[in-house]
Amino acid sequence: MKLKKLFVSIVCMCSCCAVFGQNVKLSTLFSDGCVLQQKSKVPVWGTADPGEAVVVSGSWNDEQVKVTADETGKWIAYLSTPAGGASSYTLNVNDEKVENVLVGEVWICSGQSNMKFRLGESWDDNWQIKGDNFTDLRFFEVGVKRSDKPLDDVEGFWRYGKYDNNMQHISAVGYYFGRYLRQKLNVPVGVIGIYEGGTSAEEWTEKALFDSCEELKGTYHEAQPVGCLYNGMVAPVLPYKNSGIIWYQGENNVSRQNSYKTLLELMVEGWRNDFDDPTLPFYIAQLTSYGNDDWRTFREIQADIAGDLRNSGLAVTIDGGEESNIHPHKKKIVGDRLAMIALGRVYGMDEPVSSPVFRKKKIEGSRLRLYFKYADSGFKVSGDDADIKHFELCGDDGVYHTAHAVVEGNTILLDCPEVKEPKEARYFWKKYDKPNIFTAQGLPIVPFRTEN
Repeated sequence: MKLKKLFVSIVCMCSCCAVFGQNVKLSTLFSDGCVLQQKSKVPVWGTADPGEAVVVSGSWNDEQVKVTADETGKWIAYLSTPAGGASSYTLNVNDEKVENVLVGEVWICSGQSNMKFRLGESWDDNWQIKGDNFTDLRFFEVGVKRSDKPLDDVEGFWRYGKYDNNMQHISAVGYYFGRYLRQKLNVPVGVIGIYEGGTSAEEWTEKALFDSCEELKGTYHEAQPVGCLYNGMVAPVLPYKNSGIIWYQGENNVSRQNSYKTLLELMVEGWRNDFDDPTLPFYIAQLTSYGNDDWRTFREIQADIAGDLRNSGLAVTIDGGEESNIHPHKKKIVGDRLAMIALGRVYGMDEPVSSPVFRKKKIEGSRLRLYFKYADSGFKVSGDDADIKHFELCGDDGVYHTAHAVVEGNTILLDCPEVKEPKEARYFWKKYDKPNIFTAQGLPIVPFRTEN
């Protein structure tokens, strides 16, 4: 859905002589403490009386933008923003003022309960962040609403400051992601949280888009209607200017995972269209290790999506799982790894943009060699156990056996006494365990099957 297609005229002007009404209202997103995307044409929108003139400006320059509310009372203006920095600004809309506005990098974090998981509940050496008191790392958590039609506004407010006050109640993944970006980019960071526990990807997908896909017909029979969270929580945020989206979701789609790739790719393309950015980055947190066999194939599907979907990426989290807990407490590795991808791909910094991805195999007599993308730094084995875990080999019979693995440069050589003529290999084909091989930067290998 392309929101806010308004019939307005926009005129840049130095002064305004018109008489304005008093019914101008901004979207709640543009409230005190908001963060605007730097070096962009930032859309600012709201409502007014039909035909009412609205003048929008920012204290960072002399530009004023005049718009006229359409017949439904909606208006939108586009302001040019400067480079991000420490300065605080004012956003002016007629006689209204939004104070303490920062300009920097804006990201959206979305998904279900593991994205919603609170910072105060994580087990990530919280003593290290309890002293945080960042005024330039800010969060807006969109209030949970389901709707059968697109809403125009959200509930929420911008929060920042000490951990013990507001911050411990926000998304742990979102906080660690934003914190990492802030430290590396040295500009303000704003994170908009759009998430709710126990939700399916279908709820986050526009219904008309879902219904238009023949491949998805008959795949969804849950209680909550398609598009209800899209209408209630995504639509009213559109088209807030941002640099990308991080996504942690999938648990509710594991039981019908065969349609997930089509569904998520459709959802992403829809969101990109809505935000008027066809290449908007979309980075996925892969489900961790957990005591459910079906998560193995779902992780494989997530990896396929990240590999096939343009401008996407995958944060591997198999080392942070808990066997009997669908909500693992270690969220720092998730937020940090998503931030590494963003820093490397969006901002061109020297950060790893991916965990190692299986590329090809080569049979060498009774052994099989594995080649990887994103493994230039080589591998290291962690812990006291010198044996590399979780590699398996099979022959023509298709029966897998534990393999002995040796690192040779940025390749891994496998052999197994039970498999004299290896054909295929797989790695971490487990519902739950802990890996012990990582890159030099501490990233685990993406689980894989060579046959796939």
